Amino acid sequence: MYNKEDINKLYRDIATSIDISDDMFSAAVDEYMSLGKWIDENTPKYRISIYPQGSFGLGTVVKPITDDDDYDLDLVCQFEEQYGLTAKQLKVDVIKPLLAGYKKTSRDMENKRRCWHVEYEDIPSFHMDVIPAYANAKLKRINITDHDEEHDIYAYIGSNPSGYIKWFFERCARQRDRLLKDYLKEHREIVFSADIEKIKRCKIKTPLQRVIQLLKRHRDIMFAEDSSGNKPISIIITTIAAKLYQEEDNIVDAMTNILLAAPDWINRNKKNNLYYIENPSYPGENFADKWNIHPERATAFFNWINQARVDLAGDNLYKMTLVEMGENVKRCFGDKTGKTVFSNAAEEHYARVKDGSLKVDPSSGNISCKGTIPIPTTRHYGE
Repeated sequence: MYNKEDINKLYRDIATSIDISDDMFSAAVDEYMSLGKWIDENTPKYRISIYPQGSFGLGTVVKPITDDDDYDLDLVCQFEEQYGLTAKQLKVDVIKPLLAGYKKTSRDMENKRRCWHVEYEDIPSFHMDVIPAYANAKLKRINITDHDEEHDIYAYIGSNPSGYIKWFFERCARQRDRLLKDYLKEHREIVFSADIEKIKRCKIKTPLQRVIQLLKRHRDIMFAEDSSGNKPISIIITTIAAKLYQEEDNIVDAMTNILLAAPDWINRNKKNNLYYIENPSYPGENFADKWNIHPERATAFFNWINQARVDLAGDNLYKMTLVEMGENVKRCFGDKTGKTVFSNAAEEHYARVKDGSLKVDPSSGNISCKGTIPIPTTRHYGE
């Protein structure tokens, strides 16, 4: 039998298991810094900066399901001004040759609607989606290139990825500050030399960030064999979760409240009976605009939310045995994740039995560090 504390720890362990490692995160940072330096050195006429957006900027990266897949590194390549370039000139004539010349590509770059999708043989763990843009200082936003593939027309449209990241972290600021203080107390030796922002990005994960990671992996598993294009997109999951987050201090409560409230919130925010999930950093942009053109995508999203509510926030979780929970975790988050999490838990339990820190709580029968009845050392887990 499980209690809320048990499930919260389990969710934290799962989220840690599917999170990007510190080394891999550092490799991603090094890579986009290197790309930025290359572009800067080869564009003396322009002032350019490169920075991450999406999950890398939000701290909600999830490992690929299999070792054959790679991380998606979303980058903005921002010119300080327009420099008289049309959208097509910026994307095709300027950015494309720079990306092609950076490193040897494993295949031709793909011209996607708003970015260049490029994979490099020298960077086997990542592929990059690079969005060409220029800063619109007057309107305090950026203009990004948009390619209408059907008519082969390029245009500039507004966006504000850095504003979205700022908004997102404002949604969980109190919990982020609390976790940072706890972390620094436990690691006093780094307090005076620490890069606080680096610690926040790499070490501090709020319940909101963990919920989003878990939801994204649950979605990935549920739609692993679905090639219809109806898989819920991350920006909608992230926006709804952040909108509904109430600064809960644990993953279980945050997960439950978000999943229970999401369907009603979506329907309440319709405009003229059309789905409307507004970009909080760029009013007027509707993340759910495709739902109104392809209603099957909205149906798929609601079906996924309902399934996630049963799998991740249902009362049945508290009635499961250890074996049943193990099977549930593998079904929801993948076989590899389930095996990793429960193998780590077994090793942790055994280590605590050996040092006497793991006991039985007589009031509930649960095993925890807060119990009072010592557990005798046995030869479990292969010893």
